Amino acid sequence: MPDPRPPRTTIVEVLYPRARGAIGMRGSQPPLSWEHTAAPDESDGDRHVFKLDIPADVTLDLKLVRGEDAWAHGRNYVVHAGDHLRLEPAFDHTHSELGAPTTVGEGELALRYQVLLPPSYFEQDAKRYPVLYAQDGQALWASSPDPFGVWRLDETIDSLLELAVIQELIVVAIDTSERRLDRLGPVPDPEYGGGHAETHLRAMIDVLKPHIDGELRTLPGPEHTGVMGSSMGGLFSFYAAWTRPDVFGKAICLSSSFWWANRHMIRAVTQAPEPRPVLYLDSGAALNPEELNASAHDGFFHTRAMHRALGRVGYTPAELHRLTFPGQSHNAAAWATRVALPLQLLFPAAAVPESGDS
Repeated sequence: MPDPRPPRTTIVEVLYPRARGAIGMRGSQPPLSWEHTAAPDESDGDRHVFKLDIPADVTLDLKLVRGEDAWAHGRNYVVHAGDHLRLEPAFDHTHSELGAPTTVGEGELALRYQVLLPPSYFEQDAKRYPVLYAQDGQALWASSPDPFGVWRLDETIDSLLELAVIQELIVVAIDTSERRLDRLGPVPDPEYGGGHAETHLRAMIDVLKPHIDGELRTLPGPEHTGVMGSSMGGLFSFYAAWTRPDVFGKAICLSSSFWWANRHMIRAVTQAPEPRPVLYLDSGAALNPEELNASAHDGFFHTRAMHRALGRVGYTPAELHRLTFPGQSHNAAAWATRVALPLQLLFPAAAVPESGDS
């Protein structure tokens, strides 16, 4: 039986600098084909609009082309009648680019860091990007030399970008290998000491972030700025977003050391800050409940206590994500396995609202 609904036009908006080349489109079904490049229906400066009349019962694979032979980075898009896409493609880079380690600041406020720039950064001259400030920069990349294991974060981000399921973002990875407990603990712990996280946070806010915002095309507001870490880095990331939500509007806290200083940060959760940061908490959990090795429990009980404390001060599921991974222990291999989840939850690819129903 014929579809009684009137045909709906599929809109694909493409933002790409006109000076870098003409934008076209190819696809698997009429009105497109893989052999010939279709020109935009409208072009206004760097904005190019394609209007596709697709039958209601057809799905169409499409791919952007620059000139006649440069294909856009990432997989094909699959669309149907009435879809609305807004794309900001990259053609010259297929992977994120990692900069050389460098240092900013002096004395106790000095920080050593590396920057990972997304593929389109070098072509989308007017685009600005969210920023994720990550602790343990010495162990984040596939090329990192940390003997305790690495996250391979650059490879994970490139895989997510190739699937177009997260925003393109800038990652600023901070080396916290020296004096780690001292730098990341919010208060001294009776057994381990430390407790100078306030200084590390001040270096990030007063020195590093202004430097990054001045040198790179960032979206500087808290809603676009996150902080991430695992173990003590996870504890610090929570502390940073909790005490300075005006700077860090998102925190990714993996296997966080919420046990630190007799659960100091859990006890500190008595009133939610304003603005309220979006939080991701996770942990592994031993398969055997009688397991005595604390690493096998991966802070599960402390993370559960923090989740309950946040619920008591009004956090909702939209603001607070908590996941548990049975059988995963406290190590970089586990964090590498699951870091794709919080990236998708806190930096999701932007949705373009459609006019009318699907």
